[in-house]
Amino acid sequence: MIVSIGTDLVEHQTSEKLNWKNDVNTLKRIFSSEEIQLFLNEKCVKFLSGRFAAKEAILKCLFTGMEDGISLTDIQILRLANGKPIIKLSGKPLQLSQNLGIKKWHISLTHSPHFSQAFIIAES
Repeated sequence: MIVSIGTDLVEHQTSEKLNWKNDVNTLKRIFSSEEIQLFLNEKCVKFLSGRFAAKEAILKCLFTGMEDGISLTDIQILRLANGKPIIKLSGKPLQLSQNLGIKKWHISLTHSPHFSQAFIIAES
């Protein structure tokens, strides 16, 4: 049964202005070390924009936003060997997910020349 859905759209130009690609401190506040390692293999603003959109969409599924106690590094968008993105939660996002009875996450990421979008379904 679907518990919630979330979507988010990130403009690549905004990501470029925030200088995520070159600001290591900002990267470490938003992305886990595993995500940063994946990014270093890609070196593409689309990668970061898509992952950020997914994190925001997951927060929508959890019926929360950026609040005290939630770290974006506790929401990881990793991938299987075949490239399929997967969601890995820890900390407060994991606790919220468990409280809502979420057992399975579905994620879809898409990119255009100017935008990255994430669509998330949380299922019990």
